[in-house]
Amino acid sequence: MSNSKQRPYEQENYPASPEIIYYDNRKFNYTVIQEGVYPLVVQLKFTEAPNYFPVPDNYIIKTTWGRSNNCQTIQCSIYYIEGNPHYLICFGNNFQHQVVSVQSTFDDSVELHNIITPNKKTAVSGVHLYGLQLKCIDKNRKSKPWALKLHDESSKTTQIRHAKVVHIQDVENVLRDAYRYFAVMESKLPREYAISQTHQEINAHMEQLIPINFVDLTPTITPDFSEEPDITDPIIVEQVRPLQFNSLFNVPHPPHF
Repeated sequence: MSNSKQRPYEQENYPASPEIIYYDNRKFNYTVIQEGVYPLVVQLKFTEAPNYFPVPDNYIIKTTWGRSNNCQTIQCSIYYIEGNPHYLICFGNNFQHQVVSVQSTFDDSVELHNIITPNKKTAVSGVHLYGLQLKCIDKNRKSKPWALKLHDESSKTTQIRHAKVVHIQDVENVLRDAYRYFAVMESKLPREYAISQTHQEINAHMEQLIPINFVDLTPTITPDFSEEPDITDPIIVEQVRPLQFNSLFNVPHPPHF
């Protein structure tokens, strides 16, 4: 029996389809949510040896691995802040739990497995969790003209402005992930579920302070338009009409200050 290691293989039709299957020692299913971009050359970071894969910015991918009876699905995000990548993994049934690392995908993977598989001494490669080894995504990023622009071709001010614009445009599309990230980094920020609960408590409190009562405006008396008017004398009717209009225009108004 051959003990040779299986050669990595990507089954994909990217970018036409965001679904990618990667075969190595184990199988990984990926769904690209946001491809991200490579930062400027002077800011671009790489994974650790021996592969040195480039690390994208504003990148989100969903990763599934494991056997059917022990399948795991997580969502991985990478954001550059002040020139350094921050690695975020969301997990749980609704991705409500998070681990974050400012060091590497390896540290993030170790922290994740300490939670989801505490009895195992091994952890899945952080590079594979984040899908940074996927050549089809790397190739598509590099095929974009703005991603290949050399650092020396733009002034420092232009580089910073472009980086900020791209960051804002991408982050606005993933407000939930961005807030989750900052909630992990800043302990004083309330978690997403706490905000929802507070919103419900405020609504309930307002209903107690300002009760809302519904009034039935359906008329209980139906007017009889066939009924004869009480005053039929045409002379009196003509005299009353001007008085009605005068009463409307002569209503006293409160003074203006």
